[in-house]
Amino acid sequence: MTTRKNAAIKAASKDYANAKYEASVASHLLLGTEFGINSPNSSYNLALSYHYNEQLEEAQAAYLGLIGSANPMIASFASNQNGTLLGKQEKYKEALEAFKFALIKDPLNEPARYNYELLSRWLEENEDQNQEDQDKEDEEQKDKEDQEQEKQDQDKDKENKKDGEGDEKTEEDEASESEKKDDKSGEKSQEEKDSQEPSDMESDLSEREKSKEQMKERLKEMNLSPEQASQILDAMNAAELRYIQQNKKKPTKRPEKGLPDW
Repeated sequence: MTTRKNAAIKAASKDYANAKYEASVASHLLLGTEFGINSPNSSYNLALSYHYNEQLEEAQAAYLGLIGSANPMIASFASNQNGTLLGKQEKYKEALEAFKFALIKDPLNEPARYNYELLSRWLEENEDQNQEDQDKEDEEQKDKEDQEQEKQDQDKDKENKKDGEGDEKTEEDEASESEKKDDKSGEKSQEEKDSQEPSDMESDLSEREKSKEQMKERLKEMNLSPEQASQILDAMNAAELRYIQQNKKKPTKRPEKGLPDW
């Protein structure tokens, strides 16, 4: 048992030393599961093996597990390594706190001091730029929202216009109504004109009245007796009466089929 345990410890150390990080992860996990070896040094080497093997989530979880270690140097190193992962995630303020905690645990941790000072200076120099970037991002977001709102309003206007199409008159409808009005106006004008124009009968009667007057004048010129003149006028009146009665019987237009002629 002891021989196997010692062999496992040597294998894990050799894998890590030879930068065989995948094998190092496996061998260090074996130490914990098979032999219960979970010392701060072994756990830190496992965390580093995860980190260098690009298993970053596992590495960060392992570092966080070591920050509360009773060994201040291991806690400091683990916090510094966690800070580097936070920096890659662009969580700069959290990374700065991790470097600061590493220095609190071990003020002699030079990598942690370097990282802390470098990040502090960078944040100070880029604070204005970061604010400008944030303002620009906020403005772009607002412009995008305004454009979306404008599009929604336009779509809503189109829908409202579409819904109201049945109530609005098209140019064709207006033209048709105008033509109907013109037709009605023409019909009315023609009716008024017809009503104002004398009928054929009225025209004939007017001519006969003129003829009668002219006949009276001629009778006077002929020096006829009153009895003779009266007889001639009576004959003319009788002929006129027959003419009127004949015209009344004649239909002014052809009756419509199927309707009585009254």
